[in-house]
Amino acid sequence: MGRDSTALIELIKNAYDADAKEVTVHGEMLDLPGQGRIMIIDDGTGMHAAEFEQGFLRVASRLKEKGERRSTLFRRRYTGAKGIGRLAAHKLARKLEITSRRRVSEGTRMQQTLYAAIDWDEIERYETLDELDSTEAILMESKEMGATDRSGTTLVLSRLRRAWTPTERARFFAEVQSFDAPAFLRKPLPRSIVEEPLLFSSPVVRDQHGPRDALESSFQVKLEGEFAAGEGYWGLVAGIASWVLEIRAVPGNDQVRMAIAPTKKTRDENPSAEGVEELIPHPDPERGPYFDARILVREGRFTGSRDQRTWASHASGVRVYLEGFRVLPYGEPKDDWLSIDADYTRRPRQFEILQEFGLELGDSDRDAGLIRLPNNNYFGAIFLVQEHCPTLRTLVNREGFVPEAGFDTLVRLVRTGIDLCTRARAAAGRERRQRRREERRSETSQTRITDQNSKPEEYPEHLILPERLDEAVQLMKGARAQLSAGGTGDANEMVVAALEKVSAAEDLATELMSERALLHVLASVGTQMAAFVHEINALLGATQTVEQALERLLEENGLSSGQRRMIRQTLGIVTDLKRGLERQAAYLLDIEIPDARRRRSRQRFQERFEAAVRLVQYQTERLSIEIENHIPSALRSPPMFPAELAAVFGNLLTNAVKAAGPNGRLCASAVDGKRQIQVRIQNTGTAVKLDEAERWFKPFQSTTSEVDPVLGQGMGLGLPIVRNLLEYYGGDIKFGPPDEPYGTSVEITFPGKDQS
Repeated sequence: MGRDSTALIELIKNAYDADAKEVTVHGEMLDLPGQGRIMIIDDGTGMHAAEFEQGFLRVASRLKEKGERRSTLFRRRYTGAKGIGRLAAHKLARKLEITSRRRVSEGTRMQQTLYAAIDWDEIERYETLDELDSTEAILMESKEMGATDRSGTTLVLSRLRRAWTPTERARFFAEVQSFDAPAFLRKPLPRSIVEEPLLFSSPVVRDQHGPRDALESSFQVKLEGEFAAGEGYWGLVAGIASWVLEIRAVPGNDQVRMAIAPTKKTRDENPSAEGVEELIPHPDPERGPYFDARILVREGRFTGSRDQRTWASHASGVRVYLEGFRVLPYGEPKDDWLSIDADYTRRPRQFEILQEFGLELGDSDRDAGLIRLPNNNYFGAIFLVQEHCPTLRTLVNREGFVPEAGFDTLVRLVRTGIDLCTRARAAAGRERRQRRREERRSETSQTRITDQNSKPEEYPEHLILPERLDEAVQLMKGARAQLSAGGTGDANEMVVAALEKVSAAEDLATELMSERALLHVLASVGTQMAAFVHEINALLGATQTVEQALERLLEENGLSSGQRRMIRQTLGIVTDLKRGLERQAAYLLDIEIPDARRRRSRQRFQERFEAAVRLVQYQTERLSIEIENHIPSALRSPPMFPAELAAVFGNLLTNAVKAAGPNGRLCASAVDGKRQIQVRIQNTGTAVKLDEAERWFKPFQSTTSEVDPVLGQGMGLGLPIVRNLLEYYGGDIKFGPPDEPYGTSVEITFPGKDQS
């Protein structure tokens, strides 16, 4: 058994298994091992001498394995296993005393009270148990008590094994106090946080099936003495939360529900913030795990006192609870079980450019780009019950789960919910930033002072950021000169004009940061492209060699029918692999060759579309999707890079394949007009509402639930990238009315011959 806190929680679990409704944990003189004591007092059903011998004293006892593993009174699912209570007590102290009164049925006039004492130092003096004198090391006696006396068990741990430094004690106390989830994660959220429940009012925390499930079977732990502590600042955390994420996976349903909503505080600050609900396919619907989860997300800096910030650093994180008891180490400050901190440290450093211009954005602008937060911005709980997570096995030391398929499924589902929340927050942040920029520009236009150095309004603003800053510097120098000469009026006007220039430059810098965050990612991917293409070609050569060797092997005499069947199966797999590598290599070479990136030329739409079709060919074959290409062979684009048109068709085809689904159809067509060229890509998927279609061209708006915030995949950036690229060439993209039998139509327009 690992930590002392884990051992203590095991003893508390024993009280829960004994149908206790209240457990008191009292600590005193914990820094003096010889005099310190820990007492665990419960009001459970107690135990008699036989149960003490067969269950508590015997390691790997099977007492709890009998029957359906539920408690007798409240039908609670047993949390303890294999009689490790004795090991827990041994880890904490050198002496254990137990007083237990067994619950008796009504009408019984007398009951048995058990008293037992174990001296571990005395036991450890002997090499074998046969040499042990039980009267010295283990004392056990029983006596009759009145039937009206309260049932329950008291454990007294004395002669503690170690003294704790203040730091160790603080860490230990924090772990003990966090064994149960805080109320705002277990109980209904107040209307001051969210106006309506999301997926549930209260999560399923424990598995209880008896007739007295409700109030009568509640379980409470009270910490007293040196374990006593206030409620911390949990109420403060609930009050400063910006978003709420809830996840519910239930047995018998192969879809996992996820709901994301801004808190009332966020809605007040940003009325355009919207909630999202998603249905995610469960990776293992037959075996689970199934669970409820509630996670509160805090945006921005924590502005509380020093004590509050220290507390928050220890209390934050996404924790895991099994039958209501915390599973360590998940959610500890240094335990990154969801890889949240790992992704946060890899985020683009999107504010370096500000230092180059001597600018600093306010806190409200620091959510530009792909928004990722560290672990200490999340406060959440995953609630598991044993019956619904058979694939999760606890490690021998009772800390964490065995890292196998069941645990990987749990991580994948929870992380998907967090990534979807990241996308929702990014969308809300973009709307807020855009509205703030428009307000600033409106204010600036009303008070703008025109001077001879101003650029014409029609000049592209994104090209004049350095000029704006230079103008501001010159105005400030002029103001200083005017002040030296006594011209306060002129100096004041120059200062006002300089501030307007800086304000405009700040708006432009904010836009650049949002774009630069993505450019960092794309640049890092691009630098690896040539090496990746080389590796693909090497793999292609290797598969061709293996394919030829297998074909020659089939020609050999003396092979049995079974051997030939296995070789043919292997040959089929290798051939499919070769075909896939050929498709990818052809596409990547098409966009990696120097001409594809350095020289613009008129591209044949039909050929570029076919190249993109090869990229998705595996998915279309697997899903039996039919693709028709009716684009005229002679139709060409305006002068542009082949890689750009490949990116346009690649993004659109990837979306269309996802939308069409199994046995779907895709159709590409084009019309050559004098004023414009129109290319249409239609699919048989779910129809897009045309009056709402523009939202899908906004960043961070996506229909897919597979999100990778590091690379930006699934973040709703594909269509915005396509639109921006087309606008550079005078083109556009939009959703239009589809032809029968298609459900969705995407229309791309380019300037025609008369316009290009």
